[in-house]
Amino acid sequence: MKVLLDTNIIMDALQERQPFDAEAKEIMRKAQQGAFTALFTTNAATDIFFLYSKARDRESARSALAFLLTQYSTVDVTHNDCLDALQLSNNDFEDALVSVCAAKAGADCIVSRDDAFLNAESPVRVISPTEFLSELT
Repeated sequence: MKVLLDTNIIMDALQERQPFDAEAKEIMRKAQQGAFTALFTTNAATDIFFLYSKARDRESARSALAFLLTQYSTVDVTHNDCLDALQLSNNDFEDALVSVCAAKAGADCIVSRDDAFLNAESPVRVISPTEFLSELT
């Protein structure tokens, strides 16, 4: 099973953002154990680096991103993906782009805790961390 992780899931785990970190860490642990193939978009890599370097420092951000890149696969974001995302009725372009990239990668679902994204139009099912973990077991 392929699962695209929204940036908020990765950042919850990395930054130990409570009360969300426990589920996010469990999702990442399950991916490392091979329960599913975890994906994130290449544009999320820049967001993760930026956010983590602001919260910690550049070297910590480098280490965290290096870890993610060795554990998970990335989905490239192309010009056509951006055009396709604009065609979705989703009000959040970033969420629409994640949806398009998840579909392109053949992801079975997207895990996010963004309430608006959970209820938005997406060609790939968007589910909460709680729902994902319950389905995984």
